[in-house]
Amino acid sequence: MLKPAQIVRGFPFAICCQMPKTTSMSSPDAHSRGIKRSRSHNKSPLPKTNRPDLKHRVKFFIISDTHDLLPTTDPTSAFRPPPYDTDVILHCGDLTEDGMPLSISAGLKMLGGLPGELKLLIAGNHEISLDKEYWLTQTDSVSGHERAIAMVHNAAIEHGVTYLTEGMHTFTLKSGAAFSVYATPYTPKFGESAFQYESNEDRFNVTSPSWAVNVSTPASRVPAGVDIMMSHGPAKYILDNNTGTEHGSSAGCPHLRRALVRAKPKLFCFGHVHKGWGAQRLEYPKIGTTKAGEDGTGLQDEEDGLVVYPKEWVGGANQLRRQGFARISENAEQQVRDGDFGLALNAAVKSVDDAGPNPGWLVELELESR
Repeated sequence: MLKPAQIVRGFPFAICCQMPKTTSMSSPDAHSRGIKRSRSHNKSPLPKTNRPDLKHRVKFFIISDTHDLLPTTDPTSAFRPPPYDTDVILHCGDLTEDGMPLSISAGLKMLGGLPGELKLLIAGNHEISLDKEYWLTQTDSVSGHERAIAMVHNAAIEHGVTYLTEGMHTFTLKSGAAFSVYATPYTPKFGESAFQYESNEDRFNVTSPSWAVNVSTPASRVPAGVDIMMSHGPAKYILDNNTGTEHGSSAGCPHLRRALVRAKPKLFCFGHVHKGWGAQRLEYPKIGTTKAGEDGTGLQDEEDGLVVYPKEWVGGANQLRRQGFARISENAEQQVRDGDFGLALNAAVKSVDDAGPNPGWLVELELESR
């Protein structure tokens, strides 16, 4: 039972793959060859320069919640390294199980060994040694937290990984492609763990509904127009079913959802809820189509105008579908250029019960020079 890296192709996702668990491919090399064949039809004729009017197709490999798991080339494992021509690695937190510096350093070594020009990591609720506030509830050793931060910082540099704290970050690749990332490790409180906040606390927006307490800071607020939102946990009702059943409970954050509707990123990636693994298209509300203000206040989740499409599934006898490709929209390119659509990915690698690991997601975005 093979589940190779899931592929979202085109601009930025003209075709989306979610391989059914009964679908198999012969090897990771076959997976890479499939990508090359598909790309040959989409290759831009423009040269790679830093002219701002040029577009660059950039491959992102997205994973989360690896919990000390290592990718392998074993064809029986779903969690495999990405293709050699991957440009950017995104890890959405819970790199480790115990959250201690030695485990985090080992995880950074794993990320550093993956192909890619740029490797970005955020913490998750398991990275307890990196959250000073939580750490001091478990021990009175401030120096222990400081040593952990220093050790992880040095390991990140050694292995070529960039550890992102909460806030806005911008990057430019060698090709000239530039993009912005809003990152946050925080999730609603559930049990005792790191990087958590009370469910009525809104840290992502300038203003909040009357029932919420606004605790946002300039760094924690999601800016409008960001290309990628990278959080540890999901937004409300988006791949956040924590039971895996049709009527399971929703573990996502309503404040993060309002920020998502306001920011309209091309890509929204996260993990945390292991049973929510999957992909969904997002259709953002057009200006003036809801009663909300620009900050997204004044509406309940059901009224925010965001359309969340069902999970994508690949099946049927078509050869491309057997390889893991499925066209999701004939006019997806223009819809994303217009800012009307985005893609949500729950990239939790560690599954639940006795199921094997989930594969990562491979997403190709078209980005501009800046």
